[in-house]
Amino acid sequence: MQTPNERYAALDLGSNSFHLLLAEFRGQRMVRLHTDRAMVRLAEGLDSNHQLNPVVTERALAALQRFQPVVDKLPLDHVRVVGTNTLRAAAANADGFLEEVESILGVPVEIISGIEEARLIFNGVLAVADGPPRLRCVIDIGGGSTELVRGCDTPQQLESLYMGCVSYSKRFFADGLISRNTTNHFDRARRAARAELQELQHIAEDSEVIGCSGTIKAVSRICNEGEVKAITRGDIDQLAYRVSSAEHTADLDLPYLDEERRPVFAAGLAILHAIFCELDILRVEVSPYAIREGIVHDLAGRLHGGDRRADTIAAMVQRWQVDTSQARRVSGSALKLLQQLRPQYPPEGKVRLHWAIQLHESGLALTHSSFRKLGAYMIKHADLAGFSKSEQEHLAYLVHNQRGRIKHPHEHYGFHPSPDLLLCLRLGCIIHRDRTERSIEGLSLYDQGDAYHLKVNQQWLDESPAVAELLEQEELHWRSQNRLLQVTAV
Repeated sequence: MQTPNERYAALDLGSNSFHLLLAEFRGQRMVRLHTDRAMVRLAEGLDSNHQLNPVVTERALAALQRFQPVVDKLPLDHVRVVGTNTLRAAAANADGFLEEVESILGVPVEIISGIEEARLIFNGVLAVADGPPRLRCVIDIGGGSTELVRGCDTPQQLESLYMGCVSYSKRFFADGLISRNTTNHFDRARRAARAELQELQHIAEDSEVIGCSGTIKAVSRICNEGEVKAITRGDIDQLAYRVSSAEHTADLDLPYLDEERRPVFAAGLAILHAIFCELDILRVEVSPYAIREGIVHDLAGRLHGGDRRADTIAAMVQRWQVDTSQARRVSGSALKLLQQLRPQYPPEGKVRLHWAIQLHESGLALTHSSFRKLGAYMIKHADLAGFSKSEQEHLAYLVHNQRGRIKHPHEHYGFHPSPDLLLCLRLGCIIHRDRTERSIEGLSLYDQGDAYHLKVNQQWLDESPAVAELLEQEELHWRSQNRLLQVTAV
């Protein structure tokens, strides 16, 4: 349960615009206290090599300076900053930009997958949905991607398609041209969007269709004399014909069209009209809520016993038939060793260690010979609800390096694996390699700056000769690391 008037902030670093939401919970009801938006068009600054243009990044950083005072007033664990399509594409080359964002906001940026983005959008829209549970299809057209989700109380199908109002503007509406001579760029964009939707005609069947975010709200205002209300098939057919007949975006004489949205409106409309046509939709209701509200609800859940990530791990354990008894043994010893080593270790790190251990044998569901590598691959590339991409990388790194030679990771923004967690996981695996219960009362782990020191009771070693051999091998493995491991019998 939230404490009275507990406040949260969500910041969505989208491909077209950045959005800030400050909200609080009054009872179980979320109340929006403050919203802000900056039309950044981050996707415009992404070149073919996935590099961000300095002019666009400066525009983005200036917008964040405006948001900073709101974020600065809250505890760090009450703020979440997420990056979506453009930052997913640029992540490998955007370390400097992301570090500057964090220095301004004081909060790390989490790059999320398209499927996680879709889940958060669905949860945000449904958080305030009224009436009895019913089948819904939620649509969100962003700057770089379009998310479609089908579900009732929870998502049943999540899709993220690489088509957005900014990316399609760059692709089809260069210099703002819509139609000239025999080339109709609006028709080309609409056909391309319909092609992307070819396998999804069923996603809106027998469901209430709800749209959200900038493009859909802009279309709604134009079709409804400035009000945000439902969009009908007839309305959007007429609007699409009108826009496709124009020569240039500057020629669009549309009431209630925000001038900041004008350069990307034709592309967004082409995508939305394609969705209506390809999915055979007659009416789309429009929600004022979207991903920001989903982020806030997720944040509140993490702090008050409803962490979606824990549910995801539990589902993976079941799906991959993990030996839960072994995971319990290894986790118990590893966490005790971490407590010895770092009594004040952050709770989030302890949870990450526990989750990695729960999944450390997940690869055994498919292979014995390369189970660590396969398990790590599945964790890194799976769509894990609630997790950011860097969190998945951390888990995958720990699983891959649970035994044997320790691989040096390629570190980047958001991914700086902890040797403390790795050591404790590896020691836990060694202690219980034979899948038996074994107390660690005879072990003492501490850090002297230049090396880890593990003191082991000689009698304990004598009773576990195989473990003693594995500990000697572990000392050798740590010689390749920045910090050594020294094992001493006492």
